[in-house]
Amino acid sequence: MTKTAAPLLTLLGIMLCVTACETGYKKSPVVTPQRMACSGGLPAQITLFSPEDARLTFEGKNYDLRRIRTASGVKYGNNDISFWNKGIDAMITRGNGSMTTCTYIPKNGL
Repeated sequence: MTKTAAPLLTLLGIMLCVTACETGYKKSPVVTPQRMACSGGLPAQITLFSPEDARLTFEGKNYDLRRIRTASGVKYGNNDISFWNKGIDAMITRGNGSMTTCTYIPKNGL
């Protein structure tokens, strides 16, 4: 191996590792997904990935949300939807202003 080939091979190896690490990254939840029963018989689920990141599954879609400061309870949201909860009660508010109330389902069912 020549002296110029060794640094190029090292750089190529680092680039491959970084690329593999980026494409293989998958968020791991810090809290087991929590199921909810919502008004109108709609199911929902919230998964926390950190105190700042959550994913809401609602109406057949997944929404990645960021934490929003609130005076009471915990709120996550993005431009399309927000999720607020306090205790076992929750509220989902869509971008158009419509709201859906929800209640957490205990792990052993209702």
